[in-house]
Amino acid sequence: MVAAPRQIRDGAMIADLYQPARTGRAPAILLLGGSEGGLGKAAAAQAAALAARGYVVLQLSYFGSLGQPAALKSIPIETFTRALDWLKMQPGVAGDRIGIVGTSKGAEAALLVASRRRDLKIAVVGVPSSVVWPGIDREGLVTESSWTEGGKPVPFTPYGWTGEWRGIHALYADALADPAKAATGAIPVERSQAAIVMVCGEADGLWPSCPMARAVETRLHAAKYAHPVTVLAYPDAGHAAFGPPPEVGTQAADRAAPLGGTVAGNRAARADGWPKVLADLDTALMPERRR
Repeated sequence: MVAAPRQIRDGAMIADLYQPARTGRAPAILLLGGSEGGLGKAAAAQAAALAARGYVVLQLSYFGSLGQPAALKSIPIETFTRALDWLKMQPGVAGDRIGIVGTSKGAEAALLVASRRRDLKIAVVGVPSSVVWPGIDREGLVTESSWTEGGKPVPFTPYGWTGEWRGIHALYADALADPAKAATGAIPVERSQAAIVMVCGEADGLWPSCPMARAVETRLHAAKYAHPVTVLAYPDAGHAAFGPPPEVGTQAADRAAPLGGTVAGNRAARADGWPKVLADLDTALMPERRR
């Protein structure tokens, strides 16, 4: 049983800090949710499960909470780097054993952050992106980057808008079909020093997470990346492929269309993938457990 998280409202940082039951210094994880914004329930479930495993977990809100931008656009990357620096300095945290976990747009951010820091041991990304995309605003299509760095937009791949609405997935898939357009926003993952673990659903109805995961894998292999790279792809799973296995009948367990996949496929992906994610996290951050 994990204790209720400590609410962090430290100036510009809005987060929940989950502590494990173990004593002594523990490895830590920065956890990023997706386009739901704020401190979402899906990410909170991941945070609680990781804390139960023995990790200190900082679930970070990077937009959508009170006092933060309402839309996911032009979010400073420094939001994540400051959170990592803060986390490393907390009492009880083993500052030399830090990882990052992100889902969907949080996975995009996690790979972007990993490409800019040398102190992360592992990056686990669920239904990830291989490129930086435009932001997301429920008021309409965005034509600016999701992220900024040093006050300047991070280069991004524009949506593949053809003038005809064919669904959200097509905005991403059509853009990726144009190599020049895709290259514009490609995340330089080869600059990372972390093990990379990617979990995706082949039937993802939101964006093509498995083709993008394989694009990351191809880029890393081409660069002769020196750290472990893993892709866990599930044929009947969609955008809800990643996370701890939920209880039957819960919303997380039963999400399929329009996020893609089947209920059974999403459950199977989580049942198979989550234990493998935990094992990879342990290898990178708790090697003593793997002995």
